[in-house]
Formats: sequence, C-alpha cells, structure tokens
Amino acid sequence: MDTEKKVRCGIYTRKSHEDGLQLEFNSLDAQRESAENYIASQKENGWVALPEHYDDGGFSGGNMERPALKRLMEDVKAGKVDCIVVYKIDRLSRSLMDFTQLIEVLNQYNVNFISVTQHIQTTDSAGRMMLNILMTFAEFERAILAERIKDKIAMAKRRGKYCGGSPVIGYDPDPEKKILMVNEAEAKVVRHIFDRYLKFGSAKKVAAELNKKGWLTKQWTSAKGNTHGGKEWTTANIYKVLDNPLYLGKVVHKDKTYPGEHKAIITQKQWDKIRELFESGPHSRNKRKKQSEIITPLRGLVRCGHCGGSMSPTYSMKGKRRYAYYFCQKDSKRAISVCPVKRVPGGDIEKAILQQLSAVFRTPTLMAATIVKARESKQPERDALLKRKMELEEELEKIRNEIFALPEGESLEKTSRIEKATQLSREFTEVKQVLEQCDRDTISEKDVANVLSNIESLWEMLFPAEQYRLMCLMIDSVIVREDAINIIFKTDEMPSLIMELAEMEQAPQRNKAEQSASQAQELSLLPEVLPEGKIMLRVPTTFKYKNGRKTIITPQTLEGENPESPDLVQEPMVQAIAKAHQWREKLESGEFPSVAELARSLNFSRSYVVRILSLTALAPDIVNAIINGEEPNGLSLEKLVSGFPDDWEEQRKMFGFKKKKEAHHA
Repeated sequence: MDTEKKVRCGIYTRKSHEDGLQLEFNSLDAQRESAENYIASQKENGWVALPEHYDDGGFSGGNMERPALKRLMEDVKAGKVDCIVVYKIDRLSRSLMDFTQLIEVLNQYNVNFISVTQHIQTTDSAGRMMLNILMTFAEFERAILAERIKDKIAMAKRRGKYCGGSPVIGYDPDPEKKILMVNEAEAKVVRHIFDRYLKFGSAKKVAAELNKKGWLTKQWTSAKGNTHGGKEWTTANIYKVLDNPLYLGKVVHKDKTYPGEHKAIITQKQWDKIRELFESGPHSRNKRKKQSEIITPLRGLVRCGHCGGSMSPTYSMKGKRRYAYYFCQKDSKRAISVCPVKRVPGGDIEKAILQQLSAVFRTPTLMAATIVKARESKQPERDALLKRKMELEEELEKIRNEIFALPEGESLEKTSRIEKATQLSREFTEVKQVLEQCDRDTISEKDVANVLSNIESLWEMLFPAEQYRLMCLMIDSVIVREDAINIIFKTDEMPSLIMELAEMEQAPQRNKAEQSASQAQELSLLPEVLPEGKIMLRVPTTFKYKNGRKTIITPQTLEGENPESPDLVQEPMVQAIAKAHQWREKLESGEFPSVAELARSLNFSRSYVVRILSLTALAPDIVNAIINGEEPNGLSLEKLVSGFPDDWEEQRKMFGFKKKKEAHHA
C-alpha cells in the first residue's frame, strides 16, 4: 500500500450559466463532491484528489476558451496530474473535435480520463469506443439545443422582447424585467446625434462636436471583466446610432423589424428624415453601389504613407463632369482629420505614376533588373522541365530494354509494358513542347525596351478595366506620403506584362518606341532594389492648392516635361498684382486725383480698389515667387488682400516665405 504509486486526480467542473453560482452550495460544488466520492472509492488503488479547484462557472462547453481548463491542461503538461475526473463527459467538452484533441494530449502525457456518472475511462479500447459514441450524442444534443435557442430568440423578438447583445448607448438592460430601460443621460446624446445630423448632414461634424463636448461612447464591462467603449466618437459610431431601429422602439431579427417592449428615444418623423438624407446623400445605397463599382487603374494599390491604411477611390460631380479622388480610409473615420495626405486627385496621381513608369522603364538600372528577374522567374520552371525530360528518357529506355528481354510467352506482360511506354512517350512529347515554348518566350533587352518605352501611348488605347489589370501586373503598391510617392514594382509579374503589352502593340508604334528609347536621357531618380527583390522608385512630390483644387507637383511638372499638368502659376494673384501696379501708376501720374475717382471709373467699390492697391507694397521677392508659381502652398489672393504688414520681413514670415538671405543663398 505504501509502496503503491499515487494517482493524482484533478477534478474539473463546469456550468454554462452564472445563475445560482452565488449560492453556498451550487452546481460546481455538487459536481466536485461527486468526483471526490468516486476518488475516495478508489483509495486502495492509490487515488488522491488534488486540492486545486479547476472550476469554470459561466463558460460554454462548445469551445476551449475556458481559464480553468487551460490551467488544468498546463498542469497536465507539467506532470502534476495523472488522471482527470469529471461528473459527465459534456462538462469537459460538447465538441467531438475538441474532445478528441484533448484525449490525444492526455494520451501523449499518459493521463487517464474518468467520467463518474457514465462509468467511462480511457484505459482500454472499449472505453475509448464508448467515449466517442457518447461524445457524438453530446454534440448532437448541443446542435439541437442551439437550434432551439435560435427559434426561441426568433419568437421572443417577434413579440418585441429584448434578447441581449452588446449594450447600446441610450438604454440599460433591466436584469429582472428583461427589458431595455431608457438611460436619460445617454438618451440626451442620442437625440443630439439625430438633431445635429439633420442640421449638418455630416457624421464627421457631429462626431467632432461630441468629442469637443467631452462626450464618449457607451462604456460597459463584459461578464469576463473586460471593459469596452468609453472612447471618442468616430463617423462609424455615428452611423451605427443613426441606423439602429432600436431607438425607434423596435427590435430587429435578421432583415425584419418588430415593435419592441421598450420606449422609443426618437420620433418616426426624425427617423424618416434621416432615411431621406441617407438616400439622397453620399452614403445612399445607390451611390455606395456606384462607388464600389468604380474601376480605376490604381484601385486597391494606393496606400497612405502617414496612416498606413488603404486609399479608396471616390468621385464628386460638378455639373456633368466627374472628378475622381483617392481618400485615406483611416482618416475618413476620424472626427477631426489629422492626415496630411487625406485626399489626392485620382487623375493627377495616375498621370504622375504613368509618367514615372514610362521614364523609369527606359533606365539601364531597371532594365537590367527587369530582365534578370524575368529570366529568374522562368528558370525554376525550365529546370523542372529539363529534370522531368531526363527522367522520362531514362524510364523509356528502361521499359524498352525490359520489353525486348521478355520471353515469347509473356504476351500480357509485354502488352502492359507497351501501354506504359506509350503513356511515358506522350508525357515526354508534352514536356518537350512546353520546354521549347519556354525557350521561345525568353525575353530580350530589346523586347523590354520596345514594349515599356511606349507605355504612355498604349495606355490611352486601353479601357479602364484593361488599365487596372496592367497596373496590377506592374505595381505591388503605391505609397503616398506628404513629400513623395513610393512606387513598388512587381518584378515577378514582368514576363506576363511584357507578353501582354507586346500583343497590344502595333508595328508603327514599335518603331516610334525604339526611336524614343534611343533618344531617352538617363533618369535622375534611380530605382532601389528592395531586400525581397522588388523594385521601388521614390518620386519627390509636393501638393499645391490652386483655385481650391489640390494638385500633385512632380519633378517632371517643374521641368515642364508634363504639358498636360495644370499651370503652376495662379493667374488670379498675378493679374491682381498687375492691376495694382497699373492703378498705382494712374494715381501717381495724376490721371485720377483720388482712389474714389479711380474706383468710380472702373465701376468697382472703393474698398475693393484699396485692397488691390495694397498689393503694390509686397516685397519684390514675394512678387517674383508668385509670378513664377513658387509661392508657399496655400497662399491665395484672398489671403493677400486680407491685409499684411508694411515690413517685408514680416510679410515673408506671415505668408510662409523663406527669409531673403536663405532664399538668396539657396
């Protein structure tokens, strides 16, 4: 007895719901007492109950996410447990798959398993068979129970009852009456959201206002003790409130709504007005569908370098003209925008990238890398084909020798060998043809030059869907930053790209491409080969606001190489400065005795003429910068005529110009 080895038994108990756990003697205690009695009956075999309690109260048996069970399995792996004892099998798990995995772990560590009320253990094959049969029925019972619960929820919601879920702002669940009670303090926030959205028509503005007031989203604690909510409002939070029929006094089940038992916070009139705004505004279903169907060359490729998220295409209409943009998704959800990139014009960024592609493909550095990568991508396939060709040749030679060596009477064996030889011969022919095609498809430097140097003219011939496909073949991602655009190329897709573009080209264009390639100058922006083998080009970029429109300025734009780019010079400011000096000359020459007489002759108000005349007091270097289109970003005629100091240095500081010495030194 003393020399007999002790069997350390860990008792596991579980209860799905927390109801009754506060009682002095609850279900977990009853399960443990039953297991302890069973262990005591095996005392003569050396069984002892471990003092540790592995109790999971309020946890489902349908998954393994249970703290006590995890602790028990850790002790099993640490060698602290020799046997696991449960009241019933379904206390350990209701999933056959999870239970099977548990048993495999227990077998690995030589730990036995006992079900007290079902008299089942894993020490023999018969016990394991019965275990699996019972677990199958337990899983079936769980599935039936889940279906009953779903039906019960559906029936309850049809009667307007609250069936739980994540708490929503404006209501608190009454645990006794099982009904939602209006939280007046939070209901005030909900009503404010509906009222302000009807006024602004913008979720971003509403969220910013709530955050300014210091109002946070609903904060609540889960059954596991985790705290949720209590954060600043975002546009997503606002739309979640505006789109919840719960505030109208209704409950939702799948795609249907039913009158609820709880009180409404808003009126039907408010709800209907919000629906009208949704249908007519930018977030209407039809407009969302149209925007989701927009096919743009860079869709899914553009990312914000500041926020790290994707930039999605959208558009706005002015008359019959549509303006495309890419906007930062992360920043669009913030109440207050903090992203310096925020939104970029789609046409400008596509032109800038296409221009860089055309230039960079003519550089020797990228050309060499493209050819090497293209050949490298084909080499593994070619090596595998060559190896298989040699193997087939050896097998065919071996079978031929075996056929010749067979005696005359072995006709069946001979027929079988001939059939096998025929199959191998067919495979050999196929491999040989693919290998020959692979050799014919080898890309030369001339092929790359012919195709890629003419990409801009080819681009204009393609439909949007074709442009999108080619961009996906060429580009891995486009990262837009405040000072640069990083274009990362897919070198492994270059062979497919070359072949596809070559098929689109016409002979006259190819001759033109060869000529332009031979005349192309070396690009100053050299590509960088990344560690993973991809090629990146960093294009210095600045954003300028001209006449209320954001434009992208690249090195080619500054050098005049992009004739289609918008003019850098802001004509309204230049014309206003010219008018100012003309009018000043008329006053100084005595043509008009006063500003009032000048304004009367020009049919302008005196105040307007005075504001324009003030531009003659601008520092000469500021005037030159405006004439050349080199003024700081954001400077406009409205800012100029709003007033400025007479001191030139103060003017430079006010409008964001460099000091004169720095500008002269540069």
